[in-house]
Amino acid sequence: MIMASKKYLTIILLIVALTAGGAFLMLRGGDAVTLASIEKNSLLTADTVNTSFQGVGGRVVSIEVVEQQDVKAGDVIMNLATTDIDLQISQLEVSIAQQDIKIEQAQLLQVRPEEQEKQRLAVASAQESLNQIQQNFDRYEALYNADAVSQKDYQAAASQLEIARNTLAQQQAQLNKLDALTNTESQTYKYNEDLLFLQKDTLKTQLKALKIQKERMVLKAPVDGKITRLVPKVGELVSPGVPAAIIQSHNLYYSMYVDEIQTVKFRKGDKVTGYVPALQENITGTVRSISSAPQYASLRMSRDKGLSDTSSYLIIVDVDASSKLLPGMTVEVAIDESNS
Repeated sequence: MIMASKKYLTIILLIVALTAGGAFLMLRGGDAVTLASIEKNSLLTADTVNTSFQGVGGRVVSIEVVEQQDVKAGDVIMNLATTDIDLQISQLEVSIAQQDIKIEQAQLLQVRPEEQEKQRLAVASAQESLNQIQQNFDRYEALYNADAVSQKDYQAAASQLEIARNTLAQQQAQLNKLDALTNTESQTYKYNEDLLFLQKDTLKTQLKALKIQKERMVLKAPVDGKITRLVPKVGELVSPGVPAAIIQSHNLYYSMYVDEIQTVKFRKGDKVTGYVPALQENITGTVRSISSAPQYASLRMSRDKGLSDTSSYLIIVDVDASSKLLPGMTVEVAIDESNS
């Protein structure tokens, strides 16, 4: 009977001790829930970028990298065949050259005021020259009739007069031709020239679009990182927008959930200190963003007088890459010390 009483007494004392210890921990905030709320564990993660051909597709003719190779932003990853587009570019360049010839011809047909004025001056100059040569011929003719000059000199003066008359006739004919073109005809030629320029601009726009399309047939790395996967092989067809290469960037980050009270400890751009157990070192990160967490991340707490649902917030922290840090490593953050 005494042994049974001692046994019950021991059990009662054990229950009382556990209850009192639990209450003490709760009062001091040392229970599991509280500890989890002030010390966050997360994993280092690397951003991955799905790289694809923008708006173009075709046959892969070369792959310039291999999987697990480090690349810099702008490095060529692979190339598509450009035979068809090269042919289209050549045809457009020929069409533009032909358009230039048509524009020159249209400009020659136009009657410009400065051309008419220039031709009138040419006619006036030819007339003045003819008048001087006519006076010189008249003098030679009088001297020839008086037997004062030789027949050879007289014939030379007559030849100069004939040349001057022909020159004046040619210049006058050209002026008459320009004057014969009416304003309506001139406007028509000007309209044709403007139309040819518009057609040329359209061809140049098409050429520019083709050259941009050709540039897009060269897939380049958008960020620094490591090639983790190459989807197509040489000779295979690739569709526009379908991932052709996957790049794991060198940018590392980790995320953690905090409650609404802890959120005020963080601001975008703040420095956050974390501990990496694998390296036994502290690392410093920068808060990238703070946003409402998905609904499933909210916690139902009953510790403090039946507290209802507590909203959670997702904090993403960027970490500078180093040779030691690897994706998947654990990061521990003490909230009370992270931003103090």
